[in-house]
Amino acid sequence: MPVLDTVPYTLFRMLCSPARVRNVAVLEQVFSQFFDDFSAAPKKAEVLQVIRDIISDPTYSSLADDGDSETSDTAEYLIFNKLRDDGWIMEVKNRRVVEIHMPREAHALLSVLVGLSEELKIDISAEASLIDSGILAAYDAPADKVMNIASARRQAIQLRRSIDGVLTSLYRIEEDLMQSENLTDLLQRFMESFVDKLLLENYRTLKASSYNPMRFQRSIIDNTERFINDDGQIARAAAALADQGLAQDISSATKQILDDLVRIRDVFANLGEKLDLIDRFSHRLERRIATTVRYQETARDVREEVLREAIRGAFICLDAGTVTCVSPFPGIPVPFSTATLALPRKARDPIEPQVRKQNAVDPIDLKREELMDQYVARMAVTPRAVVARLQEFATSSEYTDLDDFQPADARDIAILFEARAGNLESLPGLEFKRVNSMGSGKYVSGPKIFVRLKEDER
Repeated sequence: MPVLDTVPYTLFRMLCSPARVRNVAVLEQVFSQFFDDFSAAPKKAEVLQVIRDIISDPTYSSLADDGDSETSDTAEYLIFNKLRDDGWIMEVKNRRVVEIHMPREAHALLSVLVGLSEELKIDISAEASLIDSGILAAYDAPADKVMNIASARRQAIQLRRSIDGVLTSLYRIEEDLMQSENLTDLLQRFMESFVDKLLLENYRTLKASSYNPMRFQRSIIDNTERFINDDGQIARAAAALADQGLAQDISSATKQILDDLVRIRDVFANLGEKLDLIDRFSHRLERRIATTVRYQETARDVREEVLREAIRGAFICLDAGTVTCVSPFPGIPVPFSTATLALPRKARDPIEPQVRKQNAVDPIDLKREELMDQYVARMAVTPRAVVARLQEFATSSEYTDLDDFQPADARDIAILFEARAGNLESLPGLEFKRVNSMGSGKYVSGPKIFVRLKEDER
């Protein structure tokens, strides 16, 4: 559904008007006092009093929208009427009292706008900790804690957006700093934008050892992988999700749960790269600012003295009747002279043709390549190779535990790994059985799996 079919466009008029700063202050105050909880609906007089308090503030008293003829006696009524006409509030008569209510669309939009500032200050460490504990709780008790998975996915996405926001802030700060007019302006912008707003509020929290989300990275990845590979727990979680009416059927519930777990895993798998990028950018920005300050402090006195001497020399030449331009900088030619012109490029020397010599092939090198090809072919782990090796291992009548598989060489270890991690149902001639426990193999760990030959293969 299009956004404007859900949220009336009139709600945006007061946010884009000349008095938008005042209007936003009114909306925030009205929302926080009357509509941010489950308190009773306010009276019209109470809302008018809030508006009156805002416009009496010197910060907002001079603000007005185009075409308004506001006076001290009518300003709050004009603003109230705009709130009502644009759809932010509505009047409801309850007996002899007029109550003020906020439509659902306006409440949803204002909730997002008011909460945006808090969202940008998200506790990154708490998010990572909640994600970790939520996944673990859902795995241990999928029937009761299945909703933790969707919640953890939302928290992981919010965490990624918060970290991306830190990086975006660095880009914006760098661009702003490069527009500084002088050293004083540069240092002021650096302290206000980088140190106060980013370094102290976000970056320090992000990098502190006790808050670093990297502390939870390995645990979250391991727990999500274990959950994804445990068909039994996935099935229980999907059944609970479907029973609660949050999915159409077991199949769609299973897909939803797996998609959420994969999304969480991917966010934390790429977390280290994002944090390293923030580190490098932050250090580069600090070095750039420090270099700029050192250069300006070092060169300022030198440039001033040189310019003073140039001015003195100009007046001396003027008094002597000389109009020849003299460069004030020793060793640097006079501007706009022939000495400052770029030198013509020299044509490249033609390339002389050369006869390519045929290198003699060493028989030892040929033999080495042959042996390497044979080794690679021998070590290749294909589905056919997995089937052939497991057919040798499996018995004809009973299920055999994969933990009992004893690799004879490195290739057998690779085959065992593929058997643990691959799509076993697609392997012909074999039957597999999984249980809801982890294997304890010496070489490769994973879900508990039993294998035997199919009936027609016995």
